[in-house]
Amino acid sequence: MKTILSLTSVAVSLTFSSLSFANTPVEFQKIPEIMSQFEHAQLFVKKGITFGRLAHKKELQTPFPTYISDGKGSYILETQNIITDDIVIASMPKPIIDNVYNQWLVPKKSWLKTYGALPQSTEFKPFNRIKSIKAIKITEEMLTLLGSKDGKSATIKVSWNTNGMKVYKDGYLANYEYGIAPQEMAKSYQLVK
Repeated sequence: MKTILSLTSVAVSLTFSSLSFANTPVEFQKIPEIMSQFEHAQLFVKKGITFGRLAHKKELQTPFPTYISDGKGSYILETQNIITDDIVIASMPKPIIDNVYNQWLVPKKSWLKTYGALPQSTEFKPFNRIKSIKAIKITEEMLTLLGSKDGKSATIKVSWNTNGMKVYKDGYLANYEYGIAPQEMAKSYQLVK
């Protein structure tokens, strides 16, 4: 790789470094052009309830897939993480399709801050979000900074999965290190007025 000596813009430098490591999850919190947008980000809160439960002992240290809508009446695998004793299994109340639900793992510490109380059993119980999130819309320019190869998606670094989390154009980046797919944002979140 040739050394580029005449780069004067941090944005250009970040773009080139992101593109060269496109398969490596990118820590968006270290990109000033993205983080500055959170200063004027909109506040959102989840519209409805989220179900939560503790993991069964037999589930510990096993892979847990998270599925999202593909926008065409079916679903796709978003991430796959390992279940530990330090997580809550979260679920949307309604299935994406048939018996396939959008479910994901949340560290207990984050769950407590977001919902105010931890689940007490391995059965799903409803919880209302008490905390709002700041979120910014993912643009083509942002995807470039994140090292996107196709201009439609990129992979961000997250604490719960070394492979990162895929984020999508017109989806949102939340200030707590995760992304929200466009369909999920429209269906599950509302703007705080």
